[in-house]
Amino acid sequence: MGPLHIELCPETGICSLFKNDGTKVDLMPGEVSALRAVLTDSDSVRKIISEADTGFATALTPDELSQLAVELK
Repeated sequence: MGPLHIELCPETGICSLFKNDGTKVDLMPGEVSALRAVLTDSDSVRKIISEADTGFATALTPDELSQLAVELK
């Protein structure tokens, strides 16, 4: 497992991101679609995630952002 644990529900399209420190954010299907469109742009990824949780988005490391780009394609 990478620095993030990523769960994407196939029924609802909701994506949950868990950090090793126990923090979590849930993203709605529209946010997941928006993320997929900008995965190569870290600033845009942070902006989308910050709509759900600013602190979580700010705390994402470069490794975690890279993991998102790979796993959410």
